[in-house]
Amino acid sequence: MKKHLPRLLTISLAALLFASWMAPAVYANVGGAPPPGTVITPDPALSSTALFAVSGDYTYVAAGAAMRDQGYGNITVNWTGTLVKAYLIWGYINPTTAGLDTGTFNGQTITGAFQSTDVSPCWGGGNLTVFAADVTSLVNNGDNHLTGFPSGYTNGADPWSEYATPLDEGASLVVVYTPTTVVTNQVYIYTGTYTEVTGGSLTSVFDHGATIATTATTTFIVADGQLPGNSASWNGVVIDTNAFPGSDARASTQGWSYGNLWDTKTYSVTEALGSTSDNASIAGGGDDCLTWAGQVLAFPSTASINGVPQFGGSSLVVAAVGMAAVVVLAKRKQALQIPTN
Repeated sequence: MKKHLPRLLTISLAALLFASWMAPAVYANVGGAPPPGTVITPDPALSSTALFAVSGDYTYVAAGAAMRDQGYGNITVNWTGTLVKAYLIWGYINPTTAGLDTGTFNGQTITGAFQSTDVSPCWGGGNLTVFAADVTSLVNNGDNHLTGFPSGYTNGADPWSEYATPLDEGASLVVVYTPTTVVTNQVYIYTGTYTEVTGGSLTSVFDHGATIATTATTTFIVADGQLPGNSASWNGVVIDTNAFPGSDARASTQGWSYGNLWDTKTYSVTEALGSTSDNASIAGGGDDCLTWAGQVLAFPSTASINGVPQFGGSSLVVAAVGMAAVVVLAKRKQALQIPTN
C-alpha cells in the first residue's frame, strides 16, 4: 500500500500585473485562435506535487504518441534493468472532463487520475486537461499499444480539415527503472497544464538535492506543437530551437497540414556541481500555442528525497499583437502528498 507523507512548504503569495492596450488582443494559430477580445487568465503552473519521486539507484526512459483524430497510437520504450514504475500521461481538449479518463493500454482498460486543466492552446473547444495512470503492471519493454481513447474523429485524417471534440492530443509513457550499471539520482515526474499563447514563454523552477555530477537528464512533455521554431531552454540557455514541432509519431499515415501536435523530448543538460535548483522553459515560435503537460527529471545526487520533492516558483510572460501584458505568477507552495516506493 502506498504511503503519503505530507510536508508543509512555505506559502508564497501570487503577484499579478496586467496591462493592456485599448486594442483587443489578437492571437494567431493555424489551429484556430480565440476570438478577438478573449481574456487569457493566468495559468496554473505545473503541479507542486510530483506524480512520482524517488532517490537512489534509478533512472528513466520516456516516449510518446500523437493521437489527434485517432484515439489510438503506439509507444515504444526500451530499458535494460529492473522495472520500478511506469506512468501514462495524456491530454484532451474538450468542454468537460467527463469520460476522458479511460482508454485501453496493451489490451487492458485503464482509468487515469485527473491532473490539471488550463485554457485550450488556441483551438477553442473548452480546456486542455491532463490525466495520468499507473501502468506498471501492463507496460511492455518494447512496443505498447493504445486504443479506445475518446476522440471526436477516429479516421486519422488531417486535423486542419475536420474538427470535433474531444480533441485527443497525445500520450507519453514514462518508465522508471533500476539500471544494470549503478547510478545515484533523484528522479521526478511532474504533470500539469500550462498554456502559452502566441509569442509567450513559460518557466518552471525545480529545486533538488545537491548535484554530484555535471550532467542531468530531463524530458519535456508538450501538447499542440505544430510549427517549427518552438524552443526549449535550460537555465535560461536555449537547448533546442525546434523542440516542439509535433514530432511524436502517429499511427495514421494520412497527410496532415502541419505537425503531429504532441512532443516528448528528452535532453542531456548541463549541471553545476553542487547545484540545488534549475529552471526549464518552453516558448512558442510566434504563431504557435503550446501546453506544457509534464516534465521528467533525473538529477545526479546522493540526497534523499524522503518522499517529498521540492518545487520552486513558476512565471509566465505573455505577449500578443495589440496587447502588452506581463503576468508574474508566484505559485503557492502547499502541503505535498507524494507516493513513495
